[in-house]
Formats: sequence, C-alpha cells, structure tokens
Amino acid sequence: MKVIERITLNNEETKQAIGLNKKINKADNTYSKIYLSNKYNYFSDMPTFVLAYEEQKLIGLTMLYADDGPNEEVEVHLVVDPEFRRHHVATKMWAHAKQIMLQYGYHKWEFVSEKVFLAKNPDFLANCNLTVVKEDSDYYMQTSEPVSIEKADKLNQVLAVKPLTTNYVAQVATAHSNAFGDAIATSTKYIKNSLLDKDTKSFILLKDNEVAGYCAVDHGDNEDYFFGLFIDKPFRGQGFGTFFIKKMIAILQKEGSRVFALNADVTNKAAIHIYEKAGFKILSETLYLKSQES
Repeated sequence: MKVIERITLNNEETKQAIGLNKKINKADNTYSKIYLSNKYNYFSDMPTFVLAYEEQKLIGLTMLYADDGPNEEVEVHLVVDPEFRRHHVATKMWAHAKQIMLQYGYHKWEFVSEKVFLAKNPDFLANCNLTVVKEDSDYYMQTSEPVSIEKADKLNQVLAVKPLTTNYVAQVATAHSNAFGDAIATSTKYIKNSLLDKDTKSFILLKDNEVAGYCAVDHGDNEDYFFGLFIDKPFRGQGFGTFFIKKMIAILQKEGSRVFALNADVTNKAAIHIYEKAGFKILSETLYLKSQES
C-alpha cells in the first residue's frame, strides 16, 4: 500500500474518489459526500487530500477542510474502502494527514462521521479514543419533491433572486460576516471563491436592491447541494428564507436539476422548519468527533 498527498485532485483521482465515496455510502447506508476541492481552504498550497492505494486501486481517502487560519479547527473527512478496513489504512493516512496540519500550524481538528455508522460500529469510538462533540452535529436533508412558490405569495412582489455578480461581493461579504461571525477578510475570500468556482452557482436575495440573503449551490452528479445559506439579520422572521430556497429550486429545475440537499445544525430549529416548509426531509445525522490530542 502507498500513501500520497495532493493539493488538488486530477480528473482520474476525482473519478476514483467519487466512486469510493459511493461504494462506502452504499455499504454503510450513509449519505456524506466528501468535498473534492481545496477552493475554500485558507492556505492554497496546503495539501488537502491524502490518498491510499493498493496498486492502482484507491482504497482510502482523507480530505482536510481548513477554511480558516491555524487558530481554528480543521474538518477531517477520512474514509476507507469496506474491503480494506482493519488493514491499518486509516492509521497510515491519518499519520500523514496530521503531519500536514501540524506543518501549517493547525493543532485542532474534528473527524466527520454519521450517526448510523457509529450505531452499526459501537466499539469504534472507544477503539479510536474519540468522543462525539454533541453541540456540533447537523442533519443531512434532501428533497426530490420541493414545494413550489404560490403565485399569490406577496413576497413575489418585493423580493428578487439573482445570480451573484462582482458588484455585490462587498455587500454580501459584510452580511456574511455579520451572519456567521467571521472576519470580513475571511467572508470576502469565501464569497469570491464561490463566485469563481465553475461548479458552483451563487445566488443573492434582494429587497429594494439591498442584499437580504445569499446561498451557493454545488452542482453534483446526483444532486444540487446548498451551502453558505443565510438571511441577513434585519430580514429574518418574515418568510424570506423559505421564499429564497423555493425560488432557487425553481431556477435550478428549469436547468434540469431534480434532487436538492443541504445540511442544517440540529439545534437550529428555525432553519430546519424553513427547510421542511420547502419540502426537505431529514435523512441522516452528521456527527463530529474529537480526540484528546486535538
């Protein structure tokens, strides 16, 4: 077995990674889809992927999602082909990945898993010396039967949904910084990167030409995934979020999209209610795991 690192994946490696992800989801009855880009990582030259190969076969994949500086946590996605588990593949990938993080000054990280996987593998946490960070869990939600906007909806008259353009970047970044508590430089980089990503569509919600909300949509093979979604604080509690999602879905459906997905913090009851009103259903719970060395 050989272990290699990559800053970005080439076409063949991406194809193999997608295939491995699908195989693992089918075997474990999970839904997680690993993000196969370093577009949002804080350090553009930091190796993002650790790949494990048995001859030419990809048997393990680790992705380091580090969208903020070294004082923040890295989100670690580490998966192994079910046929090669208990062969020390994860151990070797993790040793390599940890050295990368330490080299770039990161000393805190969380592993991503799913509740159904831990339920089927009750000894996993103890064997790996991991604990669940309960306050960080979120739901994976999906719909193939979204709820349409009613023609009589009065918000049709006061709100507009448009693709993000460069002249709105500063306004969106300010609203993003307020919504998520990020530094304005971090929010600006995040918004600019989503605008430049050829596989991502970025939308803004406008009220009287003022940015009321933002969302990016990653177009995958089997679903369109919504992320970075927010409604700016002055515009909350007025049905804007539900309208925004429904309108984006209507736009994407005209382009041929059929399945839509997102993640929602389990403690954010208001957001979950909005998504359910738009037709989304909870399919899985994503959990974050921490070790004592982090």
